Amino acid sequence: MYEKAVMPPAGEAILAGDLEKMRCLIEDGSLLFRNGEIVRLHRDIPKIVGGETLYTDAFDFALDQNQTEIVHLLIDHGLVDLTPNGDAMFVAIRRGDFVLLNYMLDHGGQFGRTERDITRLILNLSDVWDEHCPALLDRLELPVGTLGGTALCHIAGENRVSVAEYLLGAGVDINSRDSSQDTPVLRAAAEGHTDMVRYLVERGADVTVQNEYGLRPYTAARANGHMDTAAVIKSLEPVGAFTNELQDELFKQYNVPTAMRDYFKNGPLLLEFTDDERSGWVRLFAYSDVAEITYDGHKVLSLVEDSWDYGIMLVWEPKSKKIWFVDMEHNIFHPMATWTKFIRRAGWYITRAVMWEFDD
Repeated sequence: MYEKAVMPPAGEAILAGDLEKMRCLIEDGSLLFRNGEIVRLHRDIPKIVGGETLYTDAFDFALDQNQTEIVHLLIDHGLVDLTPNGDAMFVAIRRGDFVLLNYMLDHGGQFGRTERDITRLILNLSDVWDEHCPALLDRLELPVGTLGGTALCHIAGENRVSVAEYLLGAGVDINSRDSSQDTPVLRAAAEGHTDMVRYLVERGADVTVQNEYGLRPYTAARANGHMDTAAVIKSLEPVGAFTNELQDELFKQYNVPTAMRDYFKNGPLLLEFTDDERSGWVRLFAYSDVAEITYDGHKVLSLVEDSWDYGIMLVWEPKSKKIWFVDMEHNIFHPMATWTKFIRRAGWYITRAVMWEFDD
């Protein structure tokens, strides 16, 4: 049988709302944990969460107990980390406590000004977004307009129209790109958020832009099974932007053999494999959707719209005139076979490729 957790003096003072006791504990330094250069509030106050005893510090415990004066006391004495590296202000955001947040800012609180910092802030605010959030962001005077692109991509994927409206009003480029070269409208399409797609397109989003995998909003929606969204996007694409005639020129430029060109025109585009072939299935792009991309300095054609584990990427490399396997995460870029050999035993080649087994 476990012994009941002992409540330390700080916890007892917080439960009692005893400001004088807390002042004494602050002055004698007993609230602090010191380990070399590291100094922070001691996490020795027990609280029950889901039937489990967890240990927290005086700031967190005082918040839980709604002891506002004690929270202010800790902030006033510099015992709460209000730097961009701290989490205290994000705790206030997650609680939707903008009165506390403004108190922290009045006492020296700061948010970081990098793209990563701004993205983190916007995403945390999006969960509690109300009329306080625009005012807060305006007060902070962060470079949201120039560094809020990644945040807009995330927000579009989460279907947060009010937040997107603020970001666009702050000057964020509607065709911003994230680390995968996704645009906001592509992220919305991939999640099947048709209304967000329409909202962004009405404000100038380009539905023809492709990401690093060769997906554009239409094919991203298809790859994730959102066929209704894909149909809407197709109707919004500029007339003549993706045609067989344009692809004929592209395939010719990339030295694509006639048999491969005809296969992409006529199918079957869904390649299903046997149980002993660990690949499951792969769905190739329709002919007019095959995309030109650049990977590791090589211009190639991206061939796969979707696959069983979302991780199969095959490309056509024109100089070698072969199908190549790409694993961006592990920087694998390796030839597999000519088209004729590949399509006869696609499952076998892909199964070997995902195990990084290649013929020299």
